[in-house]
Amino acid sequence: MAASVRLMRRYVWLVETIRRAGRISLDEINSRWLSNYALNPDHEAEIPERTFHRHREAVAEMFGIEISCDRASNTYCIKDDSALLGPSFTNWLFNGVALDNELMSNEGVKRKILFEDTPGGVEHRPAIIEALSTNHVLRLRYRSYNNPVETEWEIEPCGMKQYRRRWYVIGCKVCEDSPLTFALDRIVSLQIADRIFEPDDGEDVNALFSEVVGVFVDPDLDVEDVVVRVYGRQRNYFEGTPLHHSQTIIARTSDYTDYQFRLRPEYEFQHEILRLGPDAEVLSPQWLRGDMKWYAEESLKRYKY
Repeated sequence: MAASVRLMRRYVWLVETIRRAGRISLDEINSRWLSNYALNPDHEAEIPERTFHRHREAVAEMFGIEISCDRASNTYCIKDDSALLGPSFTNWLFNGVALDNELMSNEGVKRKILFEDTPGGVEHRPAIIEALSTNHVLRLRYRSYNNPVETEWEIEPCGMKQYRRRWYVIGCKVCEDSPLTFALDRIVSLQIADRIFEPDDGEDVNALFSEVVGVFVDPDLDVEDVVVRVYGRQRNYFEGTPLHHSQTIIARTSDYTDYQFRLRPEYEFQHEILRLGPDAEVLSPQWLRGDMKWYAEESLKRYKY
């Protein structure tokens, strides 16, 4: 195993060990390190104190996590693990390595852990990230699900987004302002063009997608208040994994709960509500309630025979 990979695994193991313990001494850390045969195959008796403190510095730099020392008890704790709580690359990387560490230490469990397939296109990510960092135009050939014919695009990339296991690149067509979204797994070929563009420093990709559920922004739809009534046990799932950051409870009874959203009620949002079937009902706005009724009636036609 490459030295850099071993170090990464060790950093993550160290953070996880301290997080689980809450507060732990260096002697206790060394005891657990000695018994971890998967990550410590050479059976090192301890992590030297100087090395331990270098690890602390590396963890702070790499993950933004401070391993704090309580000198009164000579123990260590995680001062702030908020960097691992939100959706971010740091969170994704850390938790991925942490899971891999666990599986290395429990070979018999590997076949009991099931993963979802991730659609292709990840081979395009390095070029996209390079273009994002150097402000180069991207030239791509694309085949959407709605159009089997390949189309050619030149875009000024402004970001990437992951949604439902798929990666998307966001960018504007050269000389245009409206953002477009391309699924990486539908990109046939991608190249970094020689042309450099001037990025819009005021553009905030997070703000752009904060108004929608999913990855598409329809400028023809306004941001507005939407009220959805959810019935029965489905409410537990709805509150456990909020559909949108604006989701708030405005009324609750023993049978149902009313939730209000502030967003653009686009395709993805509508179909998330439709997925709940009879357990959800759009109360307002009226135009959206009418559209959802139409969807339900069209679905019912499929089951007439």
